[in-house]
Amino acid sequence: MLGIFPELLLSLVVLILVVYGLKGRILKLSIVLLIFVVLMSYWLRVDFGANGLLLTNGWVDISKGVLIMACVLLLLMYSYKNQEREEGDSWIMLVLIVLLGSLLLVSSVNWLSIYLALELQTLALFILVAIKKNSAYSTEAGLKYFVLGAVSSGLFLFGCALLYGVSGETSIQGINSILIGDVGKILITVSLLFKLSVVPFHMWAPDVYEGAPTITTALLAIMPKIGVFSILVQVGLVSNIVLFCGVLSIIYGAMGALNQTKMKRLLAYSGIGHMGFLLLGVGIGSFESIQASLIYIIIYVIMSVCGFSVLLSLKLTRALIIEVSCLSRENPVMALTLGLTFLSMVGIPPLAGFLGKWLILLSGVSSGYYLICMMVVVASVIAGVYYVRVVQIIYFPSYSLLTWQKAINRLEVINLRKSILLGVVFFIILSLMVSPNWVLQMTHDATISLYI
Repeated sequence: MLGIFPELLLSLVVLILVVYGLKGRILKLSIVLLIFVVLMSYWLRVDFGANGLLLTNGWVDISKGVLIMACVLLLLMYSYKNQEREEGDSWIMLVLIVLLGSLLLVSSVNWLSIYLALELQTLALFILVAIKKNSAYSTEAGLKYFVLGAVSSGLFLFGCALLYGVSGETSIQGINSILIGDVGKILITVSLLFKLSVVPFHMWAPDVYEGAPTITTALLAIMPKIGVFSILVQVGLVSNIVLFCGVLSIIYGAMGALNQTKMKRLLAYSGIGHMGFLLLGVGIGSFESIQASLIYIIIYVIMSVCGFSVLLSLKLTRALIIEVSCLSRENPVMALTLGLTFLSMVGIPPLAGFLGKWLILLSGVSSGYYLICMMVVVASVIAGVYYVRVVQIIYFPSYSLLTWQKAINRLEVINLRKSILLGVVFFIILSLMVSPNWVLQMTHDATISLYI
């Protein structure tokens, strides 16, 4: 059936925005555009075929839907206040380029198209991390991300060269059909794990999260993870490495965050732990575990958007955890939202985070990974300590913490756009355990398409 492939439409609009700018109206235009793109992606579609560079199936459609939803939510989180107008326009255009690279990445079935999509996404992220030219922290974070991103790209290209030398193929299906080329597959797996910031390839995440602007940190924590997770499932790389790194990430993420005093570094280690749960589902490799991982990434996006939206609404001078003390007295609704979001990240029932972790562990037990599941449960209990500590600071600050109140800025007025955003994502966090049928059915259909 003839139609419009959403990447082509988005590419055209990004080019127009880069050339002509359309200052001032770019935010509203971008949100309307993305809503239009997601509608077109389901109603009008061109299938390029498995032997080409891009492919469309149920898994790709769901991944694109999650990506576009995450991008719309990030744009709704963004505010021009206290930002340069030109910097704001540049930020939005770069986010659209990241989205374009991610959409191309999840559709790719050829190593060449995967590499080009990864680089398009990563190069835009380099600029976004270092977009504050007058900030030494932002420049340092951009440099670290650039150096380690270059290492990751080199490993990917070297792995692709080895696979092509062995098989003479550049398509994923052709390479998966051969039984040799393990070194090339390992290098590509390591490269993708760099992008997910999982142990032992996590060293860039805490520093980059801390140095980047908060809205860019939210972007780093959400959009690149969706695209890389989707392609990691589709290419079917070395499962033992994925499983091993997943378990290490859960344990290290829980231990590393215990002594953190800064909110963004805490969220960086939290993200490492969450990516470990994702990889645990991918490494197990059963139908149920892959479906559970897809559910987990959807819940992770919702929780991250909710958490970062609250943090962006707070005037945190140095992004210290102590700065959220007494938030329950200043703004009880905001305190309740942030507190329940962190409890959802722990996996406290009946919040949405419990559903994702329970399904991952259930698939692991069903596949016979009893020892690994026991280790994960213990690590999750340890991780609950630092999440609950934040909730305790919000509601029960000690007298020593109260002395900081004079140095803490008051909340800014939350506009209607951010209020609606917080209300919607917080409602999903609260209600997903009550009525999960829609997400279970959607992810079930998407996972089936991987086996057809």
